[in-house]
Amino acid sequence: MRRYFVGLLATVGALTLLLVAGGVAVIASGPFSAKPLPRSMVLSLDLRDLPPEAASSDLLRGGLFKSSRDLVDVVQLLWQAADDPRVIGLFVEIGDDRAGLARVQELRQAIAHFRGKGKFTVGFAESLGGSGGHLGDYYLASALEQVWLQPSGGFAVTGIAVETPFLKNGLDKLGVRVEGGKRYEYKSAPDSFLENGYTGPARENLQQLLDSLFAQFIADVARDRRLEPLQVRRLIDAAPFDAERAREAGLVDRIGYRGDALEDVWQRAGAARDLIPLSEYADDDKRPKPRGDVIALVRVSGPIVSGASGDGGLLEDDVMANAADVVDAIEQATSAKEVRAIVLRIDSPGGTYPAADAIADAVGRARAAGKPVIASMGDVAASGGYLAAVRADVIVAQPTTITASIGVFTVWPVASELLASLGVKVDRISIGTNAGMYSTFQPPTTAQRAIVARELDTVYREFTRQVGEARKLTGARLDAAARGRVFSGVDAKRAGLVDELGGLQLALSIAKAKAGIDETHRVEIHRFPDDRDRWQRIVDRLFRLAGVDASGPTIRAPREVREALAQMGIVARPGNVRLPPLPPLWR
Repeated sequence: MRRYFVGLLATVGALTLLLVAGGVAVIASGPFSAKPLPRSMVLSLDLRDLPPEAASSDLLRGGLFKSSRDLVDVVQLLWQAADDPRVIGLFVEIGDDRAGLARVQELRQAIAHFRGKGKFTVGFAESLGGSGGHLGDYYLASALEQVWLQPSGGFAVTGIAVETPFLKNGLDKLGVRVEGGKRYEYKSAPDSFLENGYTGPARENLQQLLDSLFAQFIADVARDRRLEPLQVRRLIDAAPFDAERAREAGLVDRIGYRGDALEDVWQRAGAARDLIPLSEYADDDKRPKPRGDVIALVRVSGPIVSGASGDGGLLEDDVMANAADVVDAIEQATSAKEVRAIVLRIDSPGGTYPAADAIADAVGRARAAGKPVIASMGDVAASGGYLAAVRADVIVAQPTTITASIGVFTVWPVASELLASLGVKVDRISIGTNAGMYSTFQPPTTAQRAIVARELDTVYREFTRQVGEARKLTGARLDAAARGRVFSGVDAKRAGLVDELGGLQLALSIAKAKAGIDETHRVEIHRFPDDRDRWQRIVDRLFRLAGVDASGPTIRAPREVREALAQMGIVARPGNVRLPPLPPLWR
């Protein structure tokens, strides 16, 4: 009986949230919706927290009450605004100093295109480089025509720092041993548990990566700020310093507060006094919209996993790439007659080998069916993230994309000594020689360690075989690209792992060319799966928490609410709202 009432209350709460969301949609689409946009306007873009590659379906962190704009949305909107005669300029608030550099480059390219259309760009920052270990905020700011810095803020862009805690000594003192292995010496991901500090190969590889990223930063800033590269390097090495010195050195243009920067905007805008947030501009039905051939966009965002995601409740942060869903999306795009090509957008540090291999196989099948596939890499496409891209027709990476890491590792903790020291006895009953060989309570035998080593060798051999065949690399050249090394996009191109350097727009242009679409023709980007599935996931989570089958409940609802829910992809029927069966990821 208690379980019944708990389920009933949870169901009522879920339906209440759902109907509130429907009411919000009704208001947004009704008489209280935004007024038409002005004929002349300046767009505003808040980049104090850069948009993610993929929005979370966490209900409170973006799933229900927050904007779901992601990086692709923002970049596409900026490119469209560049061609919109109503938009005369852009005001950007800057402050995300820890943003991934590839995402920053994606935005820099969109801003450069916007400026190339003769439109002004003004940026404001309270401070620059606040964390002292990264430089994403200033890298973005340097792409703007005019940069304002608050007098009290200061310039603390000092370079790039990476710190890794090594836990082996501490775990040894606790009586916890980490078992496993890696292939090969540059595969540094498990070293935090297996080593007491950076190994020689890991330090060499990481330093090479940082050198490449920093060199790009220096070159781009020097070009955009019209400074000599050596001068920029000296200024970074002398930082931190105050705002006035940054202005005198040419790193920023003006010193002032946000209001001062806006006055600068209005002087440039002339008679136009409307500052329109990009999110409001996105909802305008009069902005230029692409019409024509269709290119599918399929995402691989977050760790690549097999099977269904966990049930983390309302606060589940589930930005991950479920292989079954990605494969299904690729298959849908392949079978859709209107789709001319597929862009596979990847931002993933890796995952399980079988899951990444399944995505790679789906890419190969799409190509065999006659659909070109272009891989576009974001901040990171490493290990399984790189494997997912390897069979694409063309691989496009940003110069700062962290990619490759062609290798494999497995680790697991064994706490038998810790438990023994606490007087804890773990007894066991099993059948099968190697049953429970990955146990946390007892170490593997010598024979079982040999089995693990053999599995690592098998996966590494298969991984490198796929890379070698797809990228036409053999012998020493393949070995130099593998063994767990990570590269920047620039260095990955030199190693033969990447074809082109650029962002999403370049990937779309290549997709058009591969599909035989004229470069001057507009294309429509259709996401697979459809974005409305995100609402279905939210609804499913609500009902899962309530212990209700999402395919079953039927509720009475007013026509306005039914129409609003229908806009979210929830099937409406006369007098009822029936929630449809939802994607298997959430079952």
